[in-house]
Amino acid sequence: VVAGGAGFLGSHLCERLIERGDEVIALDNLITGSLENLERLFGHPGFTFQHQDVSNHVHVSGPIAAVMNLASPASPKDFTEIPIPILKVGALGTHNLLGLAKEKGARFFQASTSEVYGDPLVHPQPESYWGHVNPIGPRGVYDEAKRFGEAMVMAYHRHHGLDVRIVRIFNSILADEQVLYDDGTELRREPVEKLAERLSGAVDLHGYTVPAFAPDGLIGAAEATALVGHPPSGPCYEVALRYGRTIKVTGDHSLFVEGGGGIPEARPVSQLAVGDRVAIAGRVVVPVRERSFVRMTDVWNRTGGDPWRLMVRAPELEELVWRRRAEVFDAIAAVERRDSPVWRSEIWGAIARHRDRSQLPLGAMRSLGITVPPEATVRLRTAGRAAELPELVHLSDEMLWLLGLYVAEGCRCSKAGKSDYIAISCEEAVLRRARKVIERDLNLHVVDAPANASRGGAIFVHSRLLLALMDDLGFSSGPKRIPGWVLGLPLSRLKWFLEGYREGDGVHSGLKLEAGVRHEFSTISTELKDDLVVAFARFGLVPSVGRYETTFNQRTGERRYSFWRLTLPAVRPWSPLEWDGGVQQTLQARRTGDIVWAPVKSITEVEPTVLVYDFCVPGRENFWAGGGVLAHNTYGPRMRPDDGRVVSNFLVQALAGKPLTLYGQGEQTRSFCYVDDEVEGFLRLLDSDHIGPVNIGNPNEFTVRELADLVLEITGSRSELSFEAMPVDDPARRQPDITLAREVLGWEPEVQLAEGLRRTAEHFRTILR
Repeated sequence: VVAGGAGFLGSHLCERLIERGDEVIALDNLITGSLENLERLFGHPGFTFQHQDVSNHVHVSGPIAAVMNLASPASPKDFTEIPIPILKVGALGTHNLLGLAKEKGARFFQASTSEVYGDPLVHPQPESYWGHVNPIGPRGVYDEAKRFGEAMVMAYHRHHGLDVRIVRIFNSILADEQVLYDDGTELRREPVEKLAERLSGAVDLHGYTVPAFAPDGLIGAAEATALVGHPPSGPCYEVALRYGRTIKVTGDHSLFVEGGGGIPEARPVSQLAVGDRVAIAGRVVVPVRERSFVRMTDVWNRTGGDPWRLMVRAPELEELVWRRRAEVFDAIAAVERRDSPVWRSEIWGAIARHRDRSQLPLGAMRSLGITVPPEATVRLRTAGRAAELPELVHLSDEMLWLLGLYVAEGCRCSKAGKSDYIAISCEEAVLRRARKVIERDLNLHVVDAPANASRGGAIFVHSRLLLALMDDLGFSSGPKRIPGWVLGLPLSRLKWFLEGYREGDGVHSGLKLEAGVRHEFSTISTELKDDLVVAFARFGLVPSVGRYETTFNQRTGERRYSFWRLTLPAVRPWSPLEWDGGVQQTLQARRTGDIVWAPVKSITEVEPTVLVYDFCVPGRENFWAGGGVLAHNTYGPRMRPDDGRVVSNFLVQALAGKPLTLYGQGEQTRSFCYVDDEVEGFLRLLDSDHIGPVNIGNPNEFTVRELADLVLEITGSRSELSFEAMPVDDPARRQPDITLAREVLGWEPEVQLAEGLRRTAEHFRTILR
């Protein structure tokens, strides 16, 4: 029995129940429902319609397995026009239907609503939240009817032992999978579980963006509102694609396959097959940030170094030290006073040396409030000589080139109490250029190691401060990486880093870079391989990625070494230094906007991780994961055109060319779940052993203004926006926490907002003609 079976949700539910082989009796008084919603079911032997007002009485003959209560007007328009019937059906109707279920020994299903949360003070709303409701406001007739209904259902369950279910109507990648995101300060690429640790349990991602495609296939930086983690509910898979892209996901998580006309269509991985074309990012758009210099005193601060161990030298300090010698004495004495009977003389001697060398410890300068001059140099305060670096290190184009060369062919050594240096080994012409940059821009001495029969040429730079600088810039010890600040540079600057890598990469093994034909970039580091994929995607380039093996017979005999090779064939112009002006690449694959369709090569089941994760990306619902694979509220056909809810309001107004009515500034948020997803959630709860309540809805949050813009785009309407005063008790934010639905029911919405709006718009076009 489906009460409210001729309504929007009820009619869709009846169809699904008939499709799966159930016999259905639909009850409705047609106060807001319509027989047209059920026209496909009339004549079906398993379907019966009874015109009944469940607020007055309920009579159904024969045995019943389940009673599903969806009876209630739900439109804000109804709250003022038929408030008494709304209260009666929520209270008396629920009571009567519970009595029917008790009489027949049937399971009872209560369709409650997010309105039980009112204007919530908790965001998003979990089932444990009790709500913030105004019982005497204009929305109170609906809110309190639903709250009373839940209380009545639980009373029947506790007192009569009735089997009940309560639903409140409102994507996943494995924990070790890579995600690409910008946290508002820097672009980052790391396993999603590392991001979860960074967030320390926080869900809200204010200021975070991820690369995501729009309906036209163009990729932009889209706001991510939440990171949701939950246990996997089924098998997990690694999907391998052409171009060497892979992604590890749960079977019910969706990737995007190429639909008709190249339109991306979400499809669960469990339904993918080898040969299906899946969306990968041909271009990645991220927030762009320039970084032109770094201060060595700031670097020292960030290392936690003692400011008295860093010496600052500048011409103007000679006069300043002597003029303020008494203050300098007090500052030094406060931290360096000794037991020696001549400690005063020792400090005055140190002050004289500082004057003669135009220097002061950073600690003394801070104590006296002296600003470090930008033209100053700094060195470690040691007994012997120490290398000096400029206080202001300019991250010029050539410095970026040097950093790219270091990532390709550099290494570092740091041994406590022994040596601290970096080394770069490559062909002599490149080394000469690197030596010039280091000596000119870093003021450091370079040691040459000429090539011989057993090794190539190299240069060495000894400096603890240089290693501290490299750490601060993100070039720390361990696996080679391209730091996020580099990946987020303007293309006119990022190209210099790639050019440095290109010139250093693999030159000892012969000509790997065929001028005018193709590029090959190699690395033994998986992390660096994935960073390079991102760097190329910034320019719209798609490398083929492969795993290979080689030997170094002269050094290690037949021992084999694995490495990654990224190949960029048919690129015009060939030189990376010209890519920022526009670059073209010929691929054996179709494109839709910035999306490249890569065939599936294999699908392999893998061990699940303890938790799996999803980004919530309102308006896009896709994000970069793995090697660049694009991983994947209630509305739909049969909505009443005049029901006063925001989706139907906007669609009807847009199709009629009328202004779209927004309240306030349209900043209030809603979550929209397509009706097919909603009904699937209902059935999973009905067939489960869980009582509830369970939130069934879309956790992706949109502002009403964003919804209006999307409706105008989908309908092609030229309607304007009209802003009116906010209604009383209109909730500012509404977003379900569906963790329980995922964990208990294995459910989450699949249909994206844009696709659902297209289907709903077609329905309204038909009925409004």
